[in-house]
Amino acid sequence: MDRGDTTGPIVQIRRRVRAGAEQIFDLWTKPELMVRWMSPYPGAVDCKANCDPRPGGAFSLVMSSGESSREVSGTYVQVDRPRKLVFTWIGPLTNNVNTLVTVELNPRGDETDLVLTHERLPTTAIVEGHTRGWGNILDHLADAVSKDA
Repeated sequence: MDRGDTTGPIVQIRRRVRAGAEQIFDLWTKPELMVRWMSPYPGAVDCKANCDPRPGGAFSLVMSSGESSREVSGTYVQVDRPRKLVFTWIGPLTNNVNTLVTVELNPRGDETDLVLTHERLPTTAIVEGHTRGWGNILDHLADAVSKDA
């Protein structure tokens, strides 16, 4: 995969999370933890996850709410615990185009600055929906962390 190909619209979201980078990294890479928060739908999280968090390893997610369901899959490109995770992201809302997500974790004492960048989106028409979806997902992540505290 050509990492230099950054054409297409980009979504970038920054959050400060009240948890250490190790804990947050685990939430992104352990299926039993991912199912607790990885959903763009507001309210309760309903998710099924499988993942093999190593370069070249695959993941798949089914995120549901009521009668709506979203399936996505991808491959891990870079796994640099606990600082950075890069993976492809493909599903119907990306027009089944292989896009790229980078999660960067920067420790700040007892908190962590999280920067999520979703690039190579196929059209600008999906930027707003992906910004809202990733925002909801990161809200769920923050809730999952606070429940562990």
